[in-house]
Amino acid sequence: MVGWEPRAHDLGDGVDYVDYDMLSPSTGETVAGVCHARGTNAGVPPVWLVYITVADVDASARRAVELGGEVLDGPRRMGSGRFAVIRDPAGAICALWRS
Repeated sequence: MVGWEPRAHDLGDGVDYVDYDMLSPSTGETVAGVCHARGTNAGVPPVWLVYITVADVDASARRAVELGGEVLDGPRRMGSGRFAVIRDPAGAICALWRS
């Protein structure tokens, strides 16, 4: 798909499935991911999930709710950062992220 290279993402001991990082062929850096809706990601909806970098995930999630949105998952730790998945009042879904 657009030249990205898959790399298995280590989910740790006891996990019986594999998620993937998708790497840019020009830089070798992660540009996307493919994950199962299982384990810690069971609450994440099956969508292409855009991540928006914010200064404070918890405060941003609270503000989304104040403005009529909904928190679908989190806020919680993910890898080296913190994230939450939100849905706006019109139904659009995105993730809030802070590394």
